[in-house]
Amino acid sequence: MNIRILLILVSMLGISYNSLGQWSGDSATAPIKRKWYAPDGVTLQFAGNIGMFAGGASYSFIHDKINTELLYGIVPKFDAQEVLHLLTIKGVYKPFRKVQIDEKYSITPLRVGLGLSYYFRDQVSTSWDSSYPTKDYYWWTSSLRITGAAGASLNRSINNSKIKEVSLYSEIGTYDLIVTSAFKDPTLGPWDIMSFSVGTRLGF
Repeated sequence: MNIRILLILVSMLGISYNSLGQWSGDSATAPIKRKWYAPDGVTLQFAGNIGMFAGGASYSFIHDKINTELLYGIVPKFDAQEVLHLLTIKGVYKPFRKVQIDEKYSITPLRVGLGLSYYFRDQVSTSWDSSYPTKDYYWWTSSLRITGAAGASLNRSINNSKIKEVSLYSEIGTYDLIVTSAFKDPTLGPWDIMSFSVGTRLGF
């Protein structure tokens, strides 16, 4: 495995462990304030253009209206010509307040996400070399992808626990290259460029 990927994984796991370690072993004791770099949660996701499986640290801002996530994703070889590793920074905006169902459950009616993914492969780069014709033809970089998604989540609050909330979400998403292809190729419909994903976020 690429040493950069290994370092990223170790750092992400270390940060997550540190965030949990800020809490006392006694659940009845008030939590100690976490360090500024400790995440407010952990996100795990299946599919969604950021890897078949992805996971990493999640940070919360503006009373949880905005989440920023740093996710490591992997695409196994059976779903690609080779194993793919990628790192995604993703912002999630929740414009509407949660709809409370009862004391424990609530629904987030809309989550809008925008992400930037970087692929760790020798075959990809952030620029095209001179062997490719006309610089205007290949406008994209082979190592970077811009993704977008929208969905909703079901949330459950947890009392007297290190994990304060568990959210299950689903999203419909796409990415820059396939959207551009749809404009050039009329045979591609909306469902051809969309993908579905599901995930969970554990909030500390």
